[in-house]
Amino acid sequence: MSHIYPLTSSVQPNLSRRLPPFKYTQRPRSRVIYTSAPKQPQTNKYKQINQQLATSMARSTHALLLLAVAAVAAASCFSPAAAGVAVADVCKGTPYAELCTATSGKQASRYPTVDALTVLSMQVDAFSKRAAAARLHAAEMSASPTVAPGAARALKTCDGLYSDVEDNLGAARRAIGFKDAVTIRAMMGMAAQDMKNCDEEFRKEAAENPLTRFDKSLLDISENCRALSNMI
Repeated sequence: MSHIYPLTSSVQPNLSRRLPPFKYTQRPRSRVIYTSAPKQPQTNKYKQINQQLATSMARSTHALLLLAVAAVAAASCFSPAAAGVAVADVCKGTPYAELCTATSGKQASRYPTVDALTVLSMQVDAFSKRAAAARLHAAEMSASPTVAPGAARALKTCDGLYSDVEDNLGAARRAIGFKDAVTIRAMMGMAAQDMKNCDEEFRKEAAENPLTRFDKSLLDISENCRALSNMI
């Protein structure tokens, strides 16, 4: 016969300490969001096409701008015939109108407008070109063995005087930019005096002046410049 031993307090389970109830927690289902596929980058071929189109458009725009500038420039310039008429009208107020028109008419088409100031600039340029031609002629003649010693000395003096004229013309051009009529008249008066001094050198040497035609035209142009300075 088996014995049933009662449980002692040391081995009896503590029934008063209960485990917490088991809770079942359901995991949330993951949500899958479907989006459109990302755009693929352009291939090199498409990039080249876009670059070529951009280059072509830039060139076309540049060409159109050049055409517009050329059209404006052409419209702002006188035709040679109209410019010649405008120059002749201004030159009427000078003492040597025919010389003024002849020496200025060829330059007029380069100016957007023709008035007393621009014709004055043309006359100063004509004076400079005529003085350079006179100086070259004087240098050639002074080197010739057939020229008399007195005439050769006068020619060399005139060469130096023509060189001084360029300084006076430079000052006259600057004065034109400021519309300084007083300085213009003074510079052209000094240039005219140089031409007279050249003639005087030949009279001192009792020699014929081979530069007479140059000096005469230069004196006349200087008078035209002085008259034009009174119109600005």
